[in-house]
Amino acid sequence: MEIGTCEITAEEVIHALETRKTHVLATCAENRVTIRPMSHINDGLTVFFQTNRNSLKMSQIRANPLVALYVGTYEIEGAASELGRPLADENAFFAQEYRKRHPRAFERYSSTEDEIVVRITVKRVRQWRYIDGKALLADSTF
Repeated sequence: MEIGTCEITAEEVIHALETRKTHVLATCAENRVTIRPMSHINDGLTVFFQTNRNSLKMSQIRANPLVALYVGTYEIEGAASELGRPLADENAFFAQEYRKRHPRAFERYSSTEDEIVVRITVKRVRQWRYIDGKALLADSTF
């Protein structure tokens, strides 16, 4: 079976990020791949989440900043970087939006000493689509 291709628009991906409260995050280092659900916010195609700086995911991100997200049916590849504490002045946007979208997680974890914000810069998005009985691989780089 021949597989056709088509493009994904940034607007489609942003809509998925804005309408889904969680995503699945995959990280990999030292021949170990792990996944976990995460609560996120986004600013366009930039994704943010908070986590404990001592977690397995952070040790993997420090060793290999290339990560993957699964949001709805979108496979998202990107690069992760640390931004500091959630309540730091430079992360005011994050704190405000995360509190609105995930109030319980914000109240429980954002003020803890070991909590940090992570930014994922989206690089590539893929999605399988079936149109008129034909398989299409939607694939776009950003």
